[in-house]
Amino acid sequence: LIKYICVLMCFLAAMFSLSNAGYAENIPSERQLDRVVDNAKLLTDDEKSQLLDKVNEISERQQCDVAIVTVQSLDGKTAEAYADDFFDYNGYGIGSKKDGIIFLLSMKERKWAISTHGYGITAFTDAGQEFIMDNVQPLLSDGDYNEAFTEFVTECDDYITQAKTGEPYDSNNMPS
Repeated sequence: LIKYICVLMCFLAAMFSLSNAGYAENIPSERQLDRVVDNAKLLTDDEKSQLLDKVNEISERQQCDVAIVTVQSLDGKTAEAYADDFFDYNGYGIGSKKDGIIFLLSMKERKWAISTHGYGITAFTDAGQEFIMDNVQPLLSDGDYNEAFTEFVTECDDYITQAKTGEPYDSNNMPS
């Protein structure tokens, strides 16, 4: 009986390892989608195009992906988990550390989340994210989505630039 249990446990451990190896392979090494994904259809075609041009320019110049994603529903996930997964499983992030930030807005749940990766973690501290959203949330509440996303992206550019000085915006060093 003990041999049978040991064999069964080894088999289950091997199957778990194989399933996790396949899971990691699902993460693409390169970005699969645009940096602006408006699945909730909150932007006009012109607004989306202009915003995409802006995030592409900032992302390439700063070498840190900046992305905006809108969805109708979180499909049972938390906003944070959805944003993290969207970033990972769509290949966002620049360089070996996958530097980037993604802003997610879900309409059904009326939730948003920011997910940072690589250098994005350094550039966008918790206090910095809170400060950004203090400027973005009123625009979201007014339904001015294009202006909210444009404000978010503009602030991201400023925050990355500031972080490169060695003193990222944080609770003791906020923009004026």
